[in-house]
This record gives sequence, C-alpha cells and structure tokens, in this order.
Amino acid sequence: MCTVTIEYSKNKREMNALLSVMRKLGAIVTVSKEDEPKYNPEIVAKAERGREAYKRGECVKIAIEDLWK
Repeated sequence: MCTVTIEYSKNKREMNALLSVMRKLGAIVTVSKEDEPKYNPEIVAKAERGREAYKRGECVKIAIEDLWK
C-alpha cells in the first residue's frame, strides 16, 4: 500500500468527481481540510510586532473626523 497526497482547491464539484473515481477504483480515500490558511511568515511577524508596539503604547491615534484632513 502507498499514500498519495493530492492538494486540490479549484472546484468542489470537480473534487467530488475525482474522489468518486478514486473510490470506484478501490482506493481508500481520506479527506482532510486545512482549517488555518497558510500565511507568509514575514507578514505574520510584522503584524505581531505591530500588535506588541500597540500594547506598549507606541502608536498614533487619529480621530475619525481628522481622517480626511
């Protein structure tokens, strides 16, 4: 027995058709979904640094009425 991993996210209908064919061929099909999307680690680190700076009070607050000035 061997394990094959297929990543497919294009169309749910097409994915179901593919899984149906595999089941008809006698394959044991296990479907798992990634609950958490993959983000660029650099972007995540930058956002975390921003959150930490906000917690330390290193931020500038602008009143809503001053946004368009």
